[in-house]
Amino acid sequence: MIILGLILVLLAIAAGILLFEGTRQLTDGVDIDVLNGTVSLPPLALLITGAAVITVFWLGWALMRGGFRRSSRRRREAKEQAALAEQRRVDEERRIQEEFAQRERQLAEERQRREYETSTLRRQADERVEEQHLSTEEARRRAEIAEAQNAERSGVDRSGVDRSGVERSDVAPTRESPREPRA
Repeated sequence: MIILGLILVLLAIAAGILLFEGTRQLTDGVDIDVLNGTVSLPPLALLITGAAVITVFWLGWALMRGGFRRSSRRRREAKEQAALAEQRRVDEERRIQEEFAQRERQLAEERQRREYETSTLRRQADERVEEQHLSTEEARRRAEIAEAQNAERSGVDRSGVDRSGVERSDVAPTRESPREPRA
């Protein structure tokens, strides 16, 4: 491309020199009507003016093309950036939703584990209470049996009165306590 551009520039310079030499010998002016007036220019001035106009035209054309390319590139990059930003936002939203779902699963598992532990502890506590009730009942029953045996040995009944009808102060009367209904 660079070599092709260099060849074209050299050809343009050679053509300009040939035109300049060809119009130098012409002495008649060229009349041009501009803005309701007439301008008379020698052929060399007309040639230079035409070259300047074409140069300005091509410079304007190149600036317009460059501007169009730059603006289209910026629009394309802006679209790409917007699409990339949207993709990042969607990915971030998906990641947040996944994290939220994972936390919810962890909380549900933790809740189930605690409920299981709580139910296990309640069951164990109920078993211990039941064992204590049974032990208490057994101890009460044994104490009643032991009191009855002591009373038979000493001759005093459960109310603290001996068999002869005299109340004894050294023996405490026992009371039947109402039994609690079992759950």
